[in-house]
Amino acid sequence: MLIRLQLEHRLWRVLHPDKLESFRFHDSAKAFDFADALVRLHHAETGRRSSVRVEASGAYVEAVRYG
Repeated sequence: MLIRLQLEHRLWRVLHPDKLESFRFHDSAKAFDFADALVRLHHAETGRRSSVRVEASGAYVEAVRYG
């Protein structure tokens, strides 16, 4: 599972691949902690690889990966 954390107009969006709506945060640390919790839970439940990708200004980095 790949959770994407995107910065758009000073607002952080957490995009889950199975949800139509994104989760929005003003605080980047809270957004990252939320995304990290989602991938940790997914990995714990399924044993499959899960990661968070942070996207900003046209660039991205895989910030954390489990499995």
